[in-house]
Amino acid sequence: MIRSTTIVIVIALVMAVSGCGGGSSAQSSPPPSGASISLISPTTAVPGSPDLTLTVKGSKFANDAHNLSEVAWSANGINSLLTTTFISSNQLTAVVPAALLKNAGTSQVFVETGDPMGDNPLTRSNSFIFTVTTPPSGPPSISSISPTSAVEGSPDFTLTVNGSNFPHAAHDRSEVIWSLNSDTFLATTFVSSNQLTAIVPAALLKNVGSAQISVEYGDPMGDSLPRTNSLSFNVTSAAPSAASVSPPADSLGLKGTRQFVFTIGGSNTSAVWAVEEGASGGTITSGGFYTAPSNVGTYHVSAASVADPSNSATAVVSVVSSGFSLTGNMSEARSGHTATLLANGKVLIVGGDASAELFDPASRTFTPTGSMTTSRSRPTATLLANGTVLIAGGFGSGTSQLPRLSSAELYDPGSGTFTATGSMAVGRVLHTATLLDDGRVLIAGGTDASGGGGAATATAELYDPSTGTFTLTGSMASERAHHTATVLASRKVLIVGGWNGHAADAADDPPWDPLFAELFDPSSGSCTASGSMSTTRIGSSAIRLANGKVLVLGGVPSLQNVHQQPPDPQYAEIYDPAAGTFSSAGNFTLSRSGYTATLLTNGTVLIAGGEQPGVAMTSADLLDPATGTLSTTGGLVIARTGATSTLLNDGRVLVTGGTDSSGKALASAELYQ
Repeated sequence: MIRSTTIVIVIALVMAVSGCGGGSSAQSSPPPSGASISLISPTTAVPGSPDLTLTVKGSKFANDAHNLSEVAWSANGINSLLTTTFISSNQLTAVVPAALLKNAGTSQVFVETGDPMGDNPLTRSNSFIFTVTTPPSGPPSISSISPTSAVEGSPDFTLTVNGSNFPHAAHDRSEVIWSLNSDTFLATTFVSSNQLTAIVPAALLKNVGSAQISVEYGDPMGDSLPRTNSLSFNVTSAAPSAASVSPPADSLGLKGTRQFVFTIGGSNTSAVWAVEEGASGGTITSGGFYTAPSNVGTYHVSAASVADPSNSATAVVSVVSSGFSLTGNMSEARSGHTATLLANGKVLIVGGDASAELFDPASRTFTPTGSMTTSRSRPTATLLANGTVLIAGGFGSGTSQLPRLSSAELYDPGSGTFTATGSMAVGRVLHTATLLDDGRVLIAGGTDASGGGGAATATAELYDPSTGTFTLTGSMASERAHHTATVLASRKVLIVGGWNGHAADAADDPPWDPLFAELFDPSSGSCTASGSMSTTRIGSSAIRLANGKVLVLGGVPSLQNVHQQPPDPQYAEIYDPAAGTFSSAGNFTLSRSGYTATLLTNGTVLIAGGEQPGVAMTSADLLDPATGTLSTTGGLVIARTGATSTLLNDGRVLVTGGTDSSGKALASAELYQ
């Protein structure tokens, strides 16, 4: 729960704040049973810094209606209660406004707990010192990192790097580097000149070892960039007797479900399961299958070994107002399929093989419908103005190299049957199919059979439903595959991203995969270059927002591929059709790929599932394009990557199929509401 206050309490002269002198350790003793602080992060800022988020860790933080914990800032005899977010009984975050960071000096940070209305007396924790100081001149350097270790097999996490003089400009930026056997550039967020954060992916935490953390700074286009000093980060082995519940923390929607697993030393162990809050916190079976309550809040799932109850562990569950629940299964496990909302409100599922089925939102069930004329995987499916669905291209069936299909067919919801229509001039996959305002469909790019199969193409063609034929139209300025194509209010089509070679390091590649976007004009049948993005993108998402602008999300290749990225790549960008330019959509990064992105009726974007290297995810987030901020929402029941997501007429979102961590196709489906 987030609590905001602007109360400023003036402390009488006779009540001097204890421990206002120097030092970095706790300066006052907490009440015997009260909250206490073990650390704060960061501990310093430079004068004139913007608002910053302060993390406060400790114990016995409270979040009850009449017993609240709030972070307080004490400077010059004045205590200010900060806007505080309760994370858990062991962690709070608080916003330190820029007004408190204007001038150099030291302040005390403590936690005040009790009833602001007076039912329970207010108590104070011990305090820590926060210093606003001008950093020393000189090159960038690291003073500390947090955390400094993780257990092997840990999920990805955010590493905080504190120091001084970190640069942040187009030709002078900072990137955190993980060095263990080789260098890995981490996705880095610039917080201030004395703090960076970086995402350490789970793939780097699989094995025991000691990595060196440093910061590379300067112009990324330079031949050789300097680095700061380095600090050690240790990946440790799990203690043989360590008990744990997996996942250790999760977010679920109302009445959402999750399977928890109890292990000791990495081995599954029989356990006695319980919800610490009792029936108000949900239910859990003897096998660890948890069902969230119908109330939002933070709850705790605990497990104790049947053989030795002293071996126990607890997971924290945040129940939020929205989340996923399972619905009926598809008749076939599917990946490489499509899901198209029909005019009657049902959803057509095709691809993976020749079969097809319909999802009925009213009954939450799938039923088979007619089969396609050709088995195909990764086709495109486009709802036409007359209510039929155009299925085009994709991979055909085969025993070795799969053919790229030029054939197309139409699905008629009235009869539930597929019939062949005209064929494309070019067999293709990883192409786009975009319904134009005049009823035609633009087919652009993809990979064709040239170059031994798999070469990107710049060709484009138009399908005319009135004649059932495809005709070639003007080609794009760059070959593109795995790109996006979005209709604008001007009726032109914005084409963004993709890769343009046969292989990532082929000799025929230009210096970049296409940074520039293109606009296809249906009236002239030609493409013209538009603004350039801050980074190349492959497999990104593009969503037209209510204001007519286009959100382009993800698909950023590794900084270590052969195409070195431009300075300051943005994870997400907004295209402004009026200006023909891209701008940052917010200072955030996601460490997973292969997720779905769906524009909801309230204007936010639901990002669900995906994978980190080799591990499918249940994570779900909401992106607010207006503010460029992410917030966690209730996660998927089943981890999946490469799924489809479809906004239904009633505002719910249907997620179907995809693959699990082993690459196995899934038949399950879920609804978000």
